[in-house]
Amino acid sequence: MAERTHPRLRARRVSLALSAIGLIALMLGACAVTPPAGGGGVTTTTLGGGGGTTTTTPGGGGGTTTTLPGGSTTPTLVAGRQHTCSLRPNATVRCWGNNSLGQLGNGSTASSSIPVQVSGLTGVLALAAGGFHTCALLSTHEVSCWGNNSSGQLGDGSETNSSIPVMAYNLTDVVRIATGGDHTCAVKSTGKVACWGDNFSGQLGTGSNSSASTPRSVAVLTGAVAVTAGEAHTCALINTGSVSCWGASNNGQLGRGTFLDENVAGSVVGLTNATSVIAGGSFTCANRATGLPVCWGDNFYGQLGNGVFLPPPPVEGDPPPEARLANTPQAVISLTSVSSITSGGEHACGIAGAGAAACWGRNSSGQLGDGTAVNNSTPQAVVGLIGLAQIVAGDDHTCALRTNGAALCWGDNSSGQLGTGDNVASLEPVSVTAL
Repeated sequence: MAERTHPRLRARRVSLALSAIGLIALMLGACAVTPPAGGGGVTTTTLGGGGGTTTTTPGGGGGTTTTLPGGSTTPTLVAGRQHTCSLRPNATVRCWGNNSLGQLGNGSTASSSIPVQVSGLTGVLALAAGGFHTCALLSTHEVSCWGNNSSGQLGDGSETNSSIPVMAYNLTDVVRIATGGDHTCAVKSTGKVACWGDNFSGQLGTGSNSSASTPRSVAVLTGAVAVTAGEAHTCALINTGSVSCWGASNNGQLGRGTFLDENVAGSVVGLTNATSVIAGGSFTCANRATGLPVCWGDNFYGQLGNGVFLPPPPVEGDPPPEARLANTPQAVISLTSVSSITSGGEHACGIAGAGAAACWGRNSSGQLGDGTAVNNSTPQAVVGLIGLAQIVAGDDHTCALRTNGAALCWGDNSSGQLGTGDNVASLEPVSVTAL
């Protein structure tokens, strides 16, 4: 399938008529927010359309692991633009889907509709999947990456793609990782953040717009406990419960009250008590201690979940971008007691209640999992899913992990990213094959 022009590159839409969608009451039940654990106890992530990130608690899409007695780990999932990966209980990794730039890490560039083993990778603590690259946090607290390296996002000092894992240069003491469209970031145990790769919009946060093929320190940022990366922006959860963002803001995705790109970190307006932050393609979401999530940025497909639906624009007219954007946090409606959230290219999902899932935003490939291909600006229950431990969103696909370790995916499958052994899209969850 031809790659869709991303919102940050899309020409400004013409006049938009806003219409309200009735609120959908999701009977997801009551559930306590995941308690703080491990450096802030956040469940953060992103992907697809550019993202991926890691967190202490599995969920929300980035995927990380919890060490269990005997040296095993809790399985987790991450979703890139058109590929998906799973961290296995033995701390190895399997990936499936698009492999055009080596992002499956198995030494080839042949795509696969079933899981394949990442070559020579063991001792993995956490994963992050970006646009066309993937990274792993190792038990040594170093970082290994593979796939697209056109902007230096693998961090090995080159711009050469690699179909097998390579080590990020001179990077140690890492506790979290995140992958965006063409950049990568890591949180160190000191609360400092380092980023590398594409920096056209200032997404490395160094105070300049120069790209880097090795890790660079994010300026003016301390106390970070997690990081998340979108297509061309980055956000960090701070140990005070605030969120700081930098990079592209043409859609308001920084949440700083403007539409100006920023190459230095700054706080999201009015956001406190955050427990996670999740960067999508050109939007961002955060969960709060109340279990009530908020989102900001691009809302053309209803991905902010605030009940505003934006139909195709009229033929004439060119209104200001504010007509379809939000540069400050907006409440996701009809969704409460949320334990984790995830953001994809142009859709988002959350887990609440007894592990039930709901998704909202773009649904052109069935990525909302509600049995339709209709976009929706309010959360829609995913068909037949309860007992979930984690949910992750790619560009146009979504995957989830049950508490029993079973993996399911739905949405676009043009590159085999659902892991079903074929390339048939699905409007509802289907089981991943041979994982």
